[in-house]
Amino acid sequence: MTICDVYRLCCCAFLGALVNMSASCQSVACDNALDLCGQLDTTAVLSSPMDLDGFESLSEMFDANQVQVLHFHTTFFGQFAQPLEPIDLVIGDVACEDPVVAQVFQSNPLDVCNAQDFVSASELWTVNSDTTLTSQPLYQNTDYVVLLGSSGAGCEVDVRLNGLAVSIDACCTVSIDYGESATVQVLGSDPELGYGWTPEDLVQMVDNQLAELSPYETTTFEVTGYVQGCAYADAVLVAVGSPIEVPNAFSPNNDSFNDTWNIYGLSQFPTSTIEVFDRWGQSVYRSVAYPNPWAGQNRGVNVPAGTYYYVIHLNEPNANLAPVTGYVAVIR
Repeated sequence: MTICDVYRLCCCAFLGALVNMSASCQSVACDNALDLCGQLDTTAVLSSPMDLDGFESLSEMFDANQVQVLHFHTTFFGQFAQPLEPIDLVIGDVACEDPVVAQVFQSNPLDVCNAQDFVSASELWTVNSDTTLTSQPLYQNTDYVVLLGSSGAGCEVDVRLNGLAVSIDACCTVSIDYGESATVQVLGSDPELGYGWTPEDLVQMVDNQLAELSPYETTTFEVTGYVQGCAYADAVLVAVGSPIEVPNAFSPNNDSFNDTWNIYGLSQFPTSTIEVFDRWGQSVYRSVAYPNPWAGQNRGVNVPAGTYYYVIHLNEPNANLAPVTGYVAVIR
């Protein structure tokens, strides 16, 4: 073999490698797949050939030249919640000359792009404009695929997943008395990935799904949980009852019954201030911490019978509690 023959063989091998490398660099459907998270809009561009492994198994029902593969993972609500709920596939801003076909499939978690392993989880939809499509009930904590296809190239649509299957749940709204705590359970996310709470300083996790919430006033708590690469949020309201109980009348007539204005619960606020005004807005009584209940006097003189307006500032250092206001009747 001459030097020229060796050169020619090397050149041919090099060119062949370039051709194979070029073919391997072409965009294929699974390499171009998108990950979907519930409640978020994602733009899908149908620009990959229908070249999934085993795509022949879909050829009779899913006729498309250009496709977009989208993966999503359902949330987890416990072992007794199978199957979970359907998802709503919201398709909007359709910019396609040809109709779009769409379908949801359960995929093999070990080979998510093998179409031969796809199990249908919805009917085959044909979409020409903005619409909302509903799947079959889906299993929780499971991998799924949304397959979008069209005959024309360069087709774009916005895709959004809604529903319990792609949500978390902080349960439940509760009413508590001042100074108490509420226990709330968070379901749907992966507890091993933790949670984010707002406001954080009023929350303590007591196990991997239970949180103890200790607000000083009615508060809406927001919690974020995680499923694989997705963050999901929910909110729960904890309603806190009035920290004090203010009577709306008393009778300072020295009969040893209801002679003073006893405000229950005020002793737990040692820096509170109380002020009472008459009908003309003149202050007739003021006290800090309320060591002695008001006996219906202004500087040692009995105030006339009638209705008086009060403002109570609790001055709780750990919470910005609103002033307590109202009317009290002095009966003689």
